[in-house]
Amino acid sequence: MSPVLKLGLALTLLIAVLALVLGLYMNVLAAQAICFATLTLMLLVSKGSKRWAAGLRLMLPFLISLSLVYLLFGLLKVRTQEGEVGSVLYWLEFGLKRILLFANSVLAFQLFFSWFGFDDLLHLPLKISTMKYVILGKILFANAFNSNSDIRFHQSLIPSEQTAKPRLAHRFRVRLSSVLALLLTLSRESRLRGQQIDNRLACCHGLRSSQTGQWYLILGFVVLVTVATMIIPIPVPGGGFFNFGDVIIVFIGLYAGRKAGAIAGGIGSAIADLLLFPLFAPITLIVKGLDGYLCGLANQRSSIWKIILPLAGVVVVVLGYFLGEWALPQLGKAVAIADLPVNIVQASVGFLGGRALFEAARYLDF
Repeated sequence: MSPVLKLGLALTLLIAVLALVLGLYMNVLAAQAICFATLTLMLLVSKGSKRWAAGLRLMLPFLISLSLVYLLFGLLKVRTQEGEVGSVLYWLEFGLKRILLFANSVLAFQLFFSWFGFDDLLHLPLKISTMKYVILGKILFANAFNSNSDIRFHQSLIPSEQTAKPRLAHRFRVRLSSVLALLLTLSRESRLRGQQIDNRLACCHGLRSSQTGQWYLILGFVVLVTVATMIIPIPVPGGGFFNFGDVIIVFIGLYAGRKAGAIAGGIGSAIADLLLFPLFAPITLIVKGLDGYLCGLANQRSSIWKIILPLAGVVVVVLGYFLGEWALPQLGKAVAIADLPVNIVQASVGFLGGRALFEAARYLDF
């Protein structure tokens, strides 16, 4: 089967499933349950039981936390969308529909990416000037995950890391240092590998590129945000997860400016959400892009602006997710309320960690 036809069929199936579970049958419990069973069976066939179970373990804490939130709504007799007092039974049934909807969206995207992967993307009839970014992206993704494993292994050999219960502050500093090491690695690799690709295109195809170094670095930043968001997915109530992606976004904005901050923050975070929790991807694209843009405005400005503008980004992230989750019927007020304290912590830690990372990079003359 040709890659174009394969992509068309995979996209058609994905759009059809999303139209059913997120639109036409969003509030039909039986339809959501049938879709969940069908997608689960298809994933078991295509990916195997071990990989399916791993994905289920990642979703399970979110699904349990959502159940508790809806149970709390019932106990507090929160009013329904029709303005009536909601009973425990009503909110549990409503919550089950939303839980299945959330799970179905995750399973649908997992199925899509199991059918159409990076290798299939490389065989699409793209222009060579576009294909080189796809090739470099694949190289950087593989390098990032491998480098992260190596960094964590070498950190585990440090005596202070071998204590039974290290303090939270210590664990945060260690993780921040690993992110800094990954940042240095990917920045070097994006320039080096990009230059090698350009040299090969010039020798084999007579194509000479100019001023591509900046775009290679931005692509490296996109990969870094995606990987930093995915490698530390700590489950939180409402269906989201805590990660170090915000730390990287603040750093990129302060270091590389508003264009790099907006592109890496929006696209890098949205890619991670599509791979893990796709319902949040549209909100993430806008909110994290604005966050990176605001931090980027502080580039080349005085030190006080490097505090004020990232703090404005914290406000944008917290309010953006709250309003976006509340407005989307597929998520709703339960997710928005449950995620609010977590988003406050996430954005605040992103601000503090991003500032620390920026100062460390300046000290290292990055």
